[in-house]
Amino acid sequence: MQRDFSLALALPCGLVFLTGLWLYAPESLSLTQNESTLLTRAQGLIGGQALDLYNPLYLLLLGYWQKLASHPLLLRLPGLICGLLALVLSTRVLRMLIGAHAVPSALLLLAGAPFLIAQTRALTPAPLALVAALLCSWFFLEFLRAGQRTWLGAWLITSILSWGIQAGLIFLILVQGATVLLYRRRYSGYKERRWWLAQIPVVTIFLLAFWQPFSHFLSVHLPALSLEQATGTIDLCARLSTNLSLPQALPGMLVIIVVALPSLRAADWRKDPRHGFLALSLLTPCLFYLCTSQSEALLLCALPALSGLAALGLRLYPRWARQGLWSAISLSYIWSYWHLY
Repeated sequence: MQRDFSLALALPCGLVFLTGLWLYAPESLSLTQNESTLLTRAQGLIGGQALDLYNPLYLLLLGYWQKLASHPLLLRLPGLICGLLALVLSTRVLRMLIGAHAVPSALLLLAGAPFLIAQTRALTPAPLALVAALLCSWFFLEFLRAGQRTWLGAWLITSILSWGIQAGLIFLILVQGATVLLYRRRYSGYKERRWWLAQIPVVTIFLLAFWQPFSHFLSVHLPALSLEQATGTIDLCARLSTNLSLPQALPGMLVIIVVALPSLRAADWRKDPRHGFLALSLLTPCLFYLCTSQSEALLLCALPALSGLAALGLRLYPRWARQGLWSAISLSYIWSYWHLY
């Protein structure tokens, strides 16, 4: 009963908190050069002038939205709506992965995350991509639980539509396929057969729609990768945890590492597919972010998993230590907000 009450209280608090932070300092929401370029591309897509794009569905929706809203604040409103919807979906997804006891902490960490606030206040496909990733993960987990074709069909449709938002969301299929493969003994034979049969149309449609950029990545971008790009891991951690660059991000980044690391060490990855899926959902989009065009959409999709691991890690500390860590997290968030606004 107490867990249900905490969860019922955490979600509205998270929604109000995210909305308040999004509305703060509206004068800082003037259009940047990159955002103006994005609006121009969206208009070109409606006119049939843009063909080779990584996010055609998002640009199409943005093109129609800017016909209804021209003020910078209203143009960014879909980002807030997607952020709020992502919190609601995270409630279901994280409950299936980390349990109801840790979900309230994860929701508060996610709702106040500086990187999420910054992305919802910008003109970017990242918030919509986050919603698509959470929907896809929810349908996948429900299929593994119940094995019904309805969930598998919903997963298939969502996966295909997600590529129109951001082609890099193909990482979702890799994460989910790896989960089914690594933990295949946990699932009945008919679930596994249905899953792998569903991959045939999904992979076929992806190759037909994105063969040109995919072949360019394999033939040009992938051979050009070097070990020097691995140094971007530190900047990635700083951006994901605080939305700041080093050295300003160092204190907050260290706090998040201290909080999340115990959960990675304590989890039984070989037996529990939930923890394996959670770790893959954090690491895979970060790897794609480093190896591709470094789209914020990929990095934002790793944020719910990071929040879930941090919530699990907090519960491994004694009560007095948890209070100190929550204070440190709050101070690091405030420091990030001060730089954001």
